[in-house]
Amino acid sequence: MHLSDGSLPDWRIEKAAISSKNRGNEVYFAGLKPQSSYERNIFSQIFDLSWNPKARYRLPYQWHILKKQMKKIIKEVKPDIIHAHNVFSAKMAKEIDTYPIVYDNHEYWSKFLVYQYESNIGIDHYDKNIMDMIKRNVATFSNQIKKAKRKMWIGWELEIVTNFPSLVPSPSIKLELARISNKILVLPNFPLKSEIEKISPPKSLDHFSSVYAGTSPYKGYQTPIKNIDGFLDLFGTGKLGKLNVIGWNTLNTEFIKYHGFMDRNAMINEMSNNSIGYIPWKKHPFHPYCSPNKAYEYAHAGLIVFSTNSLQPIFDALQNNVVGFDDYSEMVEKNSVFTFSFGRSIFETD
Repeated sequence: MHLSDGSLPDWRIEKAAISSKNRGNEVYFAGLKPQSSYERNIFSQIFDLSWNPKARYRLPYQWHILKKQMKKIIKEVKPDIIHAHNVFSAKMAKEIDTYPIVYDNHEYWSKFLVYQYESNIGIDHYDKNIMDMIKRNVATFSNQIKKAKRKMWIGWELEIVTNFPSLVPSPSIKLELARISNKILVLPNFPLKSEIEKISPPKSLDHFSSVYAGTSPYKGYQTPIKNIDGFLDLFGTGKLGKLNVIGWNTLNTEFIKYHGFMDRNAMINEMSNNSIGYIPWKKHPFHPYCSPNKAYEYAHAGLIVFSTNSLQPIFDALQNNVVGFDDYSEMVEKNSVFTFSFGRSIFETD
């Protein structure tokens, strides 16, 4: 049984469920009700849980109501194992204490919780006082009650990791959590084998273009961890070729085409029509723990992967098959080398 305080679709949850289903297991999901129709035939049954901010803050009444719902669902399903996809569902499942639990630590919650409240203004990746600056910003952006709740959530994760097997997406997270537990397992954020098998061999292209896959800013806000301010502007003249952006719904420009949300097969097919796949997030102190799946999707689609140097898990996994850069100036310089090489190869072919 997969538990989450979020809703479907969520590819991280679905990928784990598909892997289990392929081994002959029945899989179930309990979480927030999807906002739209969910049509993928993965789970034997989907149950609704009424997660809300008050429940996540563990206010007694809301927590009690939600735990009652979860108990009823677990009693009905009688799972062999509970796969908890976040700290909230793992904490509640631990309190119910009926079946074995695996904690899937997608984001290294206790670290992410600190960094998500910082401001990227005036903060340099290599600033030795970075943590003090972040802590001051946390105090600025939230009141004492919220600070106490975040401290509580961090404590929950430490409690869960100490008691249950935990899955993490990168060796850097395992290295840190191994200090408090010997039950940390690395599960790389790679595509499914079935997805890879559907990918056609890399093809020769008659054009040079690049792709970026990611979520668009929410109400104009771009999380500092995935900050790409200024990246799209680099493609305004066409000197870097055309750029395809997957996951954003906005108006196309002369050199940038926005594709919106795409299903998995269509997304990888679109990626394969390009030469370079970008992860242009500006350097951030949380990056040593980040292992974005787009890097491995790009690689399997036959692209040259361009990534910010601070995303160390990508370089650990792809090794010499990734081009790193420290800033956009260096990125443009390295892109120009590939653009020139591509143009020369086309010229020689002609």
